[in-house]
Amino acid sequence: MEDLKAVLDLLDYELSALKQQYDLFFQGGRRGEPTRERKELEGRILALSRRSIINTTDQLRFSNIQGRYWSYSNLWTRTVRDLEEGRLRRDATGMLTRLGTEKPAVKDPVDSGHIDRVAQELLEARRTCGLSGDPAELAALRESLASRAKEISASSGGKKVEFRVSIEEGKPKVKASLS
Repeated sequence: MEDLKAVLDLLDYELSALKQQYDLFFQGGRRGEPTRERKELEGRILALSRRSIINTTDQLRFSNIQGRYWSYSNLWTRTVRDLEEGRLRRDATGMLTRLGTEKPAVKDPVDSGHIDRVAQELLEARRTCGLSGDPAELAALRESLASRAKEISASSGGKKVEFRVSIEEGKPKVKASLS
């Protein structure tokens, strides 16, 4: 009984180590696929699957480890096949990217005239609320809105961004929406 628990602990550890090796391989940190380690672990899992496990807790744990292994194995096989067939490629950082899924970046996620209007509206809203509304801050506001628009556009897949100014609870707020 105690022997089976140790075997399951070892299998769980080896599966985690194998997953780590494949992660390194897919990230470009390892030259070759860890096939030898994978075959050894698969052999141990297949040998243990032929053995009768009486304790239901150990049986459930082994089924969990076995299921994770086969799920990872299918994922690794598909990913390596896609890499070999050219559906995946490594980018400059070594990470894998699927071809055809890159979204074209929007050159100008927000109209410069729109940024000017929103910056002016924000200054007016600040003055209305009794806060500083110095026109000297206009350039910094435009720059801040433009950089925020780029961030929002990049995280939304390159969509256009529109801002609107509102006053909530006595404070000016700038809200972004995608179009």
